[in-house]
Amino acid sequence: INMAEGLDGSHRSSIARALSNLWSSNGSDSEQSSWTFGLSKKERIIGFFLCLTLGLLCFGLALALTPMILVKSRKFAALFTMGSVFSLGSFSFLWGPWAHVKHLFSRERLPFTALYLGTIIATLYFALGVHSTVLTLMFAILQIIALIWFLVSYIPGGTTGLTLMIKLFSGLCTRTVSQAMDA
Repeated sequence: INMAEGLDGSHRSSIARALSNLWSSNGSDSEQSSWTFGLSKKERIIGFFLCLTLGLLCFGLALALTPMILVKSRKFAALFTMGSVFSLGSFSFLWGPWAHVKHLFSRERLPFTALYLGTIIATLYFALGVHSTVLTLMFAILQIIALIWFLVSYIPGGTTGLTLMIKLFSGLCTRTVSQAMDA
């Protein structure tokens, strides 16, 4: 299995199965309540959109603090991290918490999940526990990079494409800097 190519067939089919269970009326309520804690289809959809909206709100507030990131880095990091937690947690309403956790910690997803969750925990620790602006800012930047990698990993061929774009961009920057130094 090539992790750089995103989801393999079994994960795509498990996602499709979870979404089809959500949208279809097939399956008994008792069968679905075992993985959704008894929430109805409507309540799961409302929970998903509520968490997703809270996540987007936190991302928006963090983005609003971007001009003052050096002064308010801990607030930015805390808001961005809460946005990540809400957004990531929203899918637990759709898939069910246990299915979502199993998917996130599957062998193919583990490197992405570990890096992303590790940066979330480190950002919160340095922002709320240690109160270190420098370390908070450093881990917030790493968290943003991990989020991009995490999201791109869901696109088939996305990681390969991202690697190619990084190489092209770094080559362009290198050529531009070397031309500016020669002038």
